[in-house]
Amino acid sequence: MKGKLFFISLCVPFFLCAQNEDDALRYSFLTFGGSARNISTAGSFGAVGGDYSVVSSNPAGLARFRKHNFSFTPAFEVPVVKTDFYGNQKTETDAKLKIGNFSYIKSYNLDPSKYNNWYGVQLGLGYNRIHTYQQNIFYSGVQDSSLLHSFIKQANGTLPANIYDAFPFDAALAWDTYALDPGAGNTYVTDFTSGEAYHVRSINRKGGAGEYSFTMSGNYANKLFLGGSFNLTRFRYSEQTEHKEFFTDTSLWIKSIRYLYDLNIEGWGYGARVRAIYLPVDWIRIGVSVQTPTLINLSDTWSANFWTDSDEGMKFIQPEYIPTGSYNYRITTPMRGNVSLGIIFKKKAAVGMDIEYVDYAAARLSSKKFSEAPYLFTLENSQVENIYKGVFNYKLGGEIRLTEQVYLRGGFAYYSSPYKPDKGNNLYSTFIYTGGAGYNFGKFYIDGALMLRQTKTDYYAYDPTIQGSYVSVMSNFISLSITGGFRFDQED
Repeated sequence: MKGKLFFISLCVPFFLCAQNEDDALRYSFLTFGGSARNISTAGSFGAVGGDYSVVSSNPAGLARFRKHNFSFTPAFEVPVVKTDFYGNQKTETDAKLKIGNFSYIKSYNLDPSKYNNWYGVQLGLGYNRIHTYQQNIFYSGVQDSSLLHSFIKQANGTLPANIYDAFPFDAALAWDTYALDPGAGNTYVTDFTSGEAYHVRSINRKGGAGEYSFTMSGNYANKLFLGGSFNLTRFRYSEQTEHKEFFTDTSLWIKSIRYLYDLNIEGWGYGARVRAIYLPVDWIRIGVSVQTPTLINLSDTWSANFWTDSDEGMKFIQPEYIPTGSYNYRITTPMRGNVSLGIIFKKKAAVGMDIEYVDYAAARLSSKKFSEAPYLFTLENSQVENIYKGVFNYKLGGEIRLTEQVYLRGGFAYYSSPYKPDKGNNLYSTFIYTGGAGYNFGKFYIDGALMLRQTKTDYYAYDPTIQGSYVSVMSNFISLSITGGFRFDQED
């Protein structure tokens, strides 16, 4: 009889762990969010300024404030995910209410004759939700292959006595529940040798990235706006994957399998951003910014389980032997560069354009200092360099002032695929469409924004060289944001 799976609480040796190039990309690929005005203009108003959420690209934009300002933004997020599993299409939706933004800006108006031509200084403190990971993926269909075939490829060449140490979260689970059997030599086979397998897979992802920023900006001669921010970013990500297969040949000893994998990640990152905006003439604003790499300290925990339904009943892992893992590590995201242009049309309209450069191949994984299980991440970082590339991202938005109180806004953003074209393309370019409106009551204002983010992903449930592992995933992320804000003078 096969031995029971050993309980694993620490990730040693490291190849048992989950940290890889996917993690490096997950925390480096960020879009925009925050206030309704920032979202409705597709995050393109870095040079135009006048909104707290521009600190995510341009802290100097706060130098446009002449009054104190408070804002708060709830956001209703609705991910809609469509899958195509070899012609079998499914759609999953979800909905969550999140906090998109809150901020406070304190503006100090100065006498330029006393302060060497400085017209004002602004201090800001706030939060912007800059990315969401929320989505549910579901697909089903019949294929000739099985997850077990991937486990066999993984385990072949490994002594049965070593399979628990080598593959405790996948192949060893199938081995321990009799879904895999010994073959000739150090090889493995499965009882699934005839008929087809009906696949059912669900992936539930939760979490997001939120940035807390302390900013300082200044207005020099109404020509040069300078700003900087120190940013703390909170990352939360969880993923639960459930994979089921039901075998159509009823004469087989094995009837079905179920595989469950849970991953939870939490961490904080810190970095800084500096920016300048120059006005060659009153109606043109040119901005340049640099964002330092964000150093993120992350903690991962994960577990896996497996069930095999057979002629002899259900085979499963006893609770005390369910494998778990944990590891603390670091990811350093790439530096970002940004140039932007703002054009003002006699205070009746504004257009913003923003171009960002980010080299995803520069992301790095590393162990935390004084780690109990240090690891160099040499192979993982080589893979980051091998499959990712540097890209330009583009944002364009506009605002029209219809009356003294009413504003209409719209925007578009294009985020290039981070993958090299010859290295597999499991994340295509991202397209974002935005629109919104605002009403100015004087000291109080309210803005609304609607955003649609679309992207396609090539997802492989297991070894991509095995037919039957691929599913096309089309993600349509919809969000509705409402911002309420107050402006008040210092004497108020």
